[in-house]
Amino acid sequence: MTAAAPAAPAAIEAAETALRSLWPSTRDAALRELLPHDLPSLRDFYPRLQRFVTGAARRLDGTVDPAAIVRGDIISMGPGSAIEAGAIVHESCRLILGAGSRVRAGTLLRDEVVAGDDCLIGSHCDVARSVLLGPGTALGHSIVFNDSIAGARVLLSAFIGAANTHLTQGREIAIRTSGGPVPTGRTYLGALLGDGVRIGSTTTLSPGTIVLPELTIPSAAVLIGIIDSARREQLMRDFFERWEPRS
Repeated sequence: MTAAAPAAPAAIEAAETALRSLWPSTRDAALRELLPHDLPSLRDFYPRLQRFVTGAARRLDGTVDPAAIVRGDIISMGPGSAIEAGAIVHESCRLILGAGSRVRAGTLLRDEVVAGDDCLIGSHCDVARSVLLGPGTALGHSIVFNDSIAGARVLLSAFIGAANTHLTQGREIAIRTSGGPVPTGRTYLGALLGDGVRIGSTTTLSPGTIVLPELTIPSAAVLIGIIDSARREQLMRDFFERWEPRS
């Protein structure tokens, strides 16, 4: 891995302030402990996710359609949860699926995947090493969501990709802030989406993107860095300037 230059103190503070703001509605103590709240806990998030899944109690109260392809390990399914026909639980997968949550046909789950209550992973998604906190979080169809976290009431509509690595192999991912880039110590990192985020179709999230809570992002956007209300308003202006009829 090629190390990035040290970040400015103001940039570090901006990144950590954003991380602390993302998931205020999370009540579960174990999940709160798991979630990254500063740069060190972001750096070692995946090993902690692995330990979280390893320590989870086994509970199989949901339904798995006989036509689903299950080669991995379903650790837990809450009451009313379901894995539909044609969904693939890859041999690498260790899955926790909360009460009332559903995995639709054609979706591929890999490595550790944790979905809270009342979550939807729509058809033909690719999800790996990720957490959907819920409740009420939905990935629409054809979503790539790897090395990422979504909070409560998050909606990703359709054909959205959370890129999780640079084209240059081994390049460290940085969080872009107004004060400069902040190295994360990770070469694989997708998106971190706060509670209530809604993202329009065909949007691309660059590695290390953070979207602050309760923001709605227009379709066909390209996101990079920390998306706050000011950046969101600029995205909306760009969207309407591009698509509104001209006289």
